[in-house]
Amino acid sequence: MKKNSKIDYLKILIFLSFCISLIISKYYLNNYDSFFIKNNGGDGAHKMIKYDTLRYLSHGAEIKEDLKNGKNFFNTGREHFTKYLPPRIVAAYYYYFDKNLFNNFDEKKINIGVHFPYLIIQCMIYYLSLFFLYCVISKKTEKKICIPIVLFLALEPTILQYHGTFWSESIFFSLQIVTFALILRNKYKFYDFLLIGIFISLLSLQRQTAYFFIIPLTLYYLVILKIGEYYKLLYMFLTFMMLQSFVGFNNLAREGKFYILTGDAKSAVYYNLSHPIIMQSQNYTLEEFRIKEAEIAINILQKNSIKFDVEKLRNIEKSSSPFSQAKNSIINSKDKVFYDNIYAKRTVKILLDNIWLASTIIIKNSFHSILLNPFHVYSDHNFVSSEYYYNTDTHDKLVLPRVIYSILIYFISIIGFFALIKKKSYKLLSIIMLSLIYHFGMVSWHGNTRYVVPILIYMSFLFGYGCNNLLLLRQKFNK
Repeated sequence: MKKNSKIDYLKILIFLSFCISLIISKYYLNNYDSFFIKNNGGDGAHKMIKYDTLRYLSHGAEIKEDLKNGKNFFNTGREHFTKYLPPRIVAAYYYYFDKNLFNNFDEKKINIGVHFPYLIIQCMIYYLSLFFLYCVISKKTEKKICIPIVLFLALEPTILQYHGTFWSESIFFSLQIVTFALILRNKYKFYDFLLIGIFISLLSLQRQTAYFFIIPLTLYYLVILKIGEYYKLLYMFLTFMMLQSFVGFNNLAREGKFYILTGDAKSAVYYNLSHPIIMQSQNYTLEEFRIKEAEIAINILQKNSIKFDVEKLRNIEKSSSPFSQAKNSIINSKDKVFYDNIYAKRTVKILLDNIWLASTIIIKNSFHSILLNPFHVYSDHNFVSSEYYYNTDTHDKLVLPRVIYSILIYFISIIGFFALIKKKSYKLLSIIMLSLIYHFGMVSWHGNTRYVVPILIYMSFLFGYGCNNLLLLRQKFNK
């Protein structure tokens, strides 16, 4: 009876956390499902749906229109611009719930008050994933350790804030949790490897930073499995490659070119490393940089005989992103993929020509990214862009609480790290650390704390063991 009551308690906790997440989501919608007012009195950017989220939702709206016109989820889309899975999830919501992002599709005026069911579904997926993880670890881990792990994943504010947004994070966290739970089951049956391959593939389609996660996972299994069991890894690779190949051949059929990694994956390094490298190495002002990049972009279009819309290139030198504006002007989808590849090669050359400068920027960005930010959604919804936010008193006032909070979380997690060493739980520790190192290494160079949040999914276990050790120390001290 005692065992059952504890299990029921944590089930109730997960459900209550789900309810809290819904309340927060509703709060966001009530306060931020609106537009910034420009100085001239007109509506500006939507407070919640802008930049990345606007791209996902707009793409989803386009897919919905294609579905209404007889296409299916697989012969529509424009993956050279954005990720494969997020817009299709949004499109499914728009299509089956009969919702519209825009009041008028051609005018692109964002509809207000249509997305709460989407956030409910998103929250539900996350907490069902957490419930699955709890069912797995409760059979292998002491309940006093399960409690802080579940609490952390259910209510940690850095994670919690994203369930009420339209970013790709919440679904990504859910896929992470399910994948990790499947790994922790340690059943080593063929169907487990099939499922792990599927979920790793889904992870990469949701956010492409997970595309190479199969590598550290393979290293883990090469150590864990017996030599005679290595063939089981083929099941994992089979399902992973099947889904990836499906996407690649789907792109080939639609756009005449086989590719899996999308345009935003290829351009991310350009935006976040090439930009500062070029500006610092050439000592450009922002205006000079934009003029020069506009010239290079137009030259690439002309040199490669790429057809483009001249009107869309007007005032390109004043654009915040000449690269994107030039890409948007390209008429043919296949040419857009070709354009992305050219810039990817250019980015590699810039990095190789400026290795020392690139290294210093990467190190600086990595240190910045480890600072947890439970206030990110608040700042994003309250400011038109990050440029304005980082120059405000609000940002300055929140730095100290963020530092204190980050130190606390990392300190407890370090205690958990040594606790696992003491317990000789090397198998669990190895998959945790491999996952942490991989995800941090893939995104830390960006410098954006939002991209590093996935490491908290794995860190929750270190946090749980750390809390348990602190509790044991307190009990010893009281005695």
